[in-house]
Amino acid sequence: MTFMHRILNFLKNKKYVCGAIALALVIGGIFVFKNNKVANDTLIVHSADFVNQVSVSGKVVASDDVSLGFSQGGRIASVRFKVGDIVTDGTLLASVENGDLRADLTQKEAALEKVQADLKSLQIGTRPEQIAITESALASAETAFGQAGQGVVNSINDAYTKSDDAIKNKIDQFFRNPLSNDPYIRLSVDDNLLISSVNQERKAVGLTLASWEKSVLEMNSGTNLDKYISEAEKNMNQLKTFLAKVSLITNDPEVTYDGNNTIPSTWKTDTSTARLAVDTAVSSLASAVTSYRSAESDLITKQNNLKLEQAGSTQEELDAKTAEIKGAEASVLSAKANLQKTLIVAPFDGIITKIDAKIGEVASANVSVVEMMSVGTFQIESYVPEINIALIKLGNDADVTLDAYGESVLFKAKVVSIDPAETIRDGVSTYKIKLQFSEKDERIKSGMTANVSITVFNKPGVIAIPGGIVFEKEGKKFVQVKVDEVVEDKEVILGSVSALGKVEVVSGLVDGDMVILNPEIK
Repeated sequence: MTFMHRILNFLKNKKYVCGAIALALVIGGIFVFKNNKVANDTLIVHSADFVNQVSVSGKVVASDDVSLGFSQGGRIASVRFKVGDIVTDGTLLASVENGDLRADLTQKEAALEKVQADLKSLQIGTRPEQIAITESALASAETAFGQAGQGVVNSINDAYTKSDDAIKNKIDQFFRNPLSNDPYIRLSVDDNLLISSVNQERKAVGLTLASWEKSVLEMNSGTNLDKYISEAEKNMNQLKTFLAKVSLITNDPEVTYDGNNTIPSTWKTDTSTARLAVDTAVSSLASAVTSYRSAESDLITKQNNLKLEQAGSTQEELDAKTAEIKGAEASVLSAKANLQKTLIVAPFDGIITKIDAKIGEVASANVSVVEMMSVGTFQIESYVPEINIALIKLGNDADVTLDAYGESVLFKAKVVSIDPAETIRDGVSTYKIKLQFSEKDERIKSGMTANVSITVFNKPGVIAIPGGIVFEKEGKKFVQVKVDEVVEDKEVILGSVSALGKVEVVSGLVDGDMVILNPEIK
C-alpha cells in the first residue's frame, strides 16, 4: 500500500478525526518538498498516440418520443393498441369516423386512374387491329360512294332520255318544224305572248337537249359529278317551265288546231304524260344526288378517321392529358390529406406509453391522446461547457459508461447533433449535444446516467509534452532539453492541444529526448 493510500485510510477512520489537521500539515509539507525536487525532474519523450478527449456527463433518452392527436375532431371509431404495445412506423393507431372522406378519396383515385389510362392510350397510339377495322370501313365507304355515283349517272341518263322522249315524241307533234331554228306551235289561243314564248323556248330546249346529249356521253361515275348534276338540274328546270306553258295552251278551253279544228283528245294526255315523265326524272335525280352526297360525306369521314389513327396523338393532346393528370393527382393528395386528419399513425418504430382515447368518445382536434417512444434506439443528451464546444464535431466517436453497470462496461457512441444556440445552466453557457449509441443493447434504458468521453482527435506516432514546460523567447517557442549533463534551449513547433493540457510537438524534438519539466528561463 502506497503512502498516499495510508493517509486516505487514516482520514476515513473516525477515531483519527482530531489529528486530521495536524496530518494535513504533514501532507502539505511533503508536497512542498516534492515540488522543490520537481524543479530538477525530467521527462523522456516518446512517440505515441496523441488522444484528445472531452469528458461530460449526460442522460439516456429515447431517440424519438412524441405526443399524437387528431388534426380533425370527431367521434372515435377505432383504437387499435394499448399501453406497452410495440408498433412499427406507419401503423394506424386510432381513427375518428371518416367514411365520407374515404369514399371521396376512392372516387378521386378512380378519376386519376382513368386519365392515366387515357394518357397511356394516347402515347401508345391506335392499335393495328383498330386501324384494320377503320381501313375496312373506309373500303366499304369507297364502294358505297362509287355505287352512289353510278346511281347519279344512271339518274342523269334516265332524266335525259325521258326529257328527250317527252319533247320529241310527245310535244313536237304540236309544232311545225320543231327541230329547225324556227319552230312554230300549231295550236292557237287568245294569249299571243304565251304562243310567242313557247315558240322561242322550243328552239332553246332543242339546243339544250343537243348539248345535254354530248355531256351525257362523256359522263361516268369516276368523274367529278358535280357539274353534271348541276347541268341536269338546270336543264330539267328549263324543261319543266317549257312543258308547263305548253300545258296551258293545250288545256285552254278555246284552243284550236291549225286555226279552226278542235285538237285531238290525245294531245292533252300526251302533254300530261310528258310533264309526269320529267317530274319523275327530277325526283329520281334528287334522290340519287342525296344518296351521293351522303356517301361522299361518309367517305370523307372514314378517310379522316384513318389519317387520324395513323398519325397518332399530337403533342398538344399529350400535354393537355398530362395537365389533367396533374389536376387529378392534386385532388387525390387533397383527399388523402383530409383523410389523414382523421387518423393517428405511428411516425416511427416504438412502444405505446399512453392511450387516452376510447371508442365512441368525441375527440377534439390537436389534443394529445396517444404518446409513444422509440424502442431499442437510444441517445445521450449532454450539455458541453462553452470552453470545450469548439473542439467537438459531428461524427466524433465517444466511449460511454453507465452508472447502472459501472466503469467496466463500455458502450460506444457517436455525436449526431450539436445545438447552434446556447443553453444557460446554473448561470453558465452550455451547448446541448446528442450522441447516438452505435449498437442496440437491451441493457440500455431511458433515464440512465451516462459518463461520456468524446474523442476529439487521435493522432498516432506523435510526441506530446505538457504545455506548461513551453516558454517563449524572441517570438519563438522553446523547451529545455538535457543532453548529458548540459541543459539546452531547443526551439519547437507545436500543433494540437489536448483538453488535459498536453501539446503536440510537430518538430524540434525526437524520440528519446529528455526535457526539463520545470525549466529555468534565463
